[in-house]
Amino acid sequence: MDSRYLLIFLLLLPAVEGLVIGEEKPSLLDTVVITNEKWPDCIAAVEYAHQRGGVILQTPSDHLDPTVESLIEAIAPKKIVIVGGPLAVSYDVEERLKNYGNVVRIWGPTRVETREEILKKLDKKEELVLVDGTNFKDVVEVISWGYSPLYCFINIYDPEEVVRVYRDDGTVELYYFKGRKLIGRYPRQYVLEMPGKILVLSRCPDMDVEFTNNRYIAKFGYKLLSGKGTSLDSPCGYVVGVKEDTPSAVLLSKYLGLPVVYTPGGLSDRRVISFEQDPVNSSITVAVDILVLKRTVELYRSSGDLKQSLYEAKTQLWSKNIPVERYNIPYSCLERYVEEKLK
Repeated sequence: MDSRYLLIFLLLLPAVEGLVIGEEKPSLLDTVVITNEKWPDCIAAVEYAHQRGGVILQTPSDHLDPTVESLIEAIAPKKIVIVGGPLAVSYDVEERLKNYGNVVRIWGPTRVETREEILKKLDKKEELVLVDGTNFKDVVEVISWGYSPLYCFINIYDPEEVVRVYRDDGTVELYYFKGRKLIGRYPRQYVLEMPGKILVLSRCPDMDVEFTNNRYIAKFGYKLLSGKGTSLDSPCGYVVGVKEDTPSAVLLSKYLGLPVVYTPGGLSDRRVISFEQDPVNSSITVAVDILVLKRTVELYRSSGDLKQSLYEAKTQLWSKNIPVERYNIPYSCLERYVEEKLK
């Protein structure tokens, strides 16, 4: 090779993208949140992921889903946050995640305490509402009203099937008649006997909360939210549908500013953004949607051409092994998202 051309080649070499040895891979997002396949921890993490501009990816408790792992590698997050204890997301999954970023875990012994730990890390704006942490519909209802759910457990027993033992220490023990099996011991103020029912409020969080949307929880002195309803009005004409097996869709509703509705049987008379009936695949699609939305806004700031920006965003993310074919946001919703971001 002519020495003049060799010199030019060597001078240009450091500037060629991808040839800089030891260069840190750029992050598409700072934060990726990992939860298991169940809805409680995923819903609990929505506000945290949204405030940090991140995404939520769900995976089986005992192993890291390969497609999720591939997406995390492509995103190259600065921080990976596991929401849930080691029974919810195993230590094996945690160790594997350490290959892709700094890993931290937020958790408590149950979904109630895990939700409390998340709330402690948030700059809360929405009012907290106490909900039955086992009732998905109750939880989504509160979110759709613009409030933030705070989990507890409310159990209802038949008084003819349960023995109550009121102790001098201020607690109540409950046993099943059959087998004399202990149900649990509870503070007296959390056990309420009513005609035909025994209500037990358990794992009640030690946080300042005044309202509930559950009529049984309200029996313990909380104010029952009334006259509320989910508004289906949407500037872009769409709502986000969510089911127990698509909880990550709530995060997308936060990003798009669209109403979220509980759709166990679907809404045939509405235009609904819906997802696969599988939590892992649903979370991947939501993550891809958010990545495309964010990148499109960045490109639109300089080009001013929305369709071209969307095309380029998909192309760029595809080159980084992001499965952009999953993107499913209606164009009118993209337009509104970009408009709101550029205000």
